[in-house]
Amino acid sequence: MRTLLLIAVIGLASACASAATSGTTPAEPTGAAAEANNGEAAAVRYTDTREGYRVDAPGRMIANADGSASVTGPLERLQIVVLHGSAAADPAATAAADVAALKNTATGFKLMSGPAVTTVGTLRVQKFVYSWIDGTSAVTGKPNNLVGVRYYVAKNATTLAVLTYGVTATQYDPQGADDVAVTFAWQ
Repeated sequence: MRTLLLIAVIGLASACASAATSGTTPAEPTGAAAEANNGEAAAVRYTDTREGYRVDAPGRMIANADGSASVTGPLERLQIVVLHGSAAADPAATAAADVAALKNTATGFKLMSGPAVTTVGTLRVQKFVYSWIDGTSAVTGKPNNLVGVRYYVAKNATTLAVLTYGVTATQYDPQGADDVAVTFAWQ
């Protein structure tokens, strides 16, 4: 079994390395490869040519009709929206407005920290952390308690990316959220 698992991990690494050089996106791991990754989704490079950024997402992101890009996996989710114009000019005001909106729209919303300026890797960003309830689990019948981390990454005075990372509350790791955000880069 270990040999089979090692072969699967080597194959996944080879596919990721090949995809990184070819510009394609590798498929998400399943079976032994997913188990080797501790049940977490493997990072999948996403490049958005419309808005000019790239990120290593927790699964295969898709471009949405509204200009955003997102992925929703069994444990993790990521959405990226790029703002232009006056909304992009003041990340602190935009973050404060988003907190106010979430208080009115997200079920069970609780602000855990921020918004505040912080450094994530080499990125200087506005960031806040919150929890909310996203419906009820079809499996357990209990509320889906999630933790969200929102990052505001400025490209310039008129372009701002808003990254919203979400994960089930029992799996939330502050460093894990930052690890996703730190892969974001303007191109």
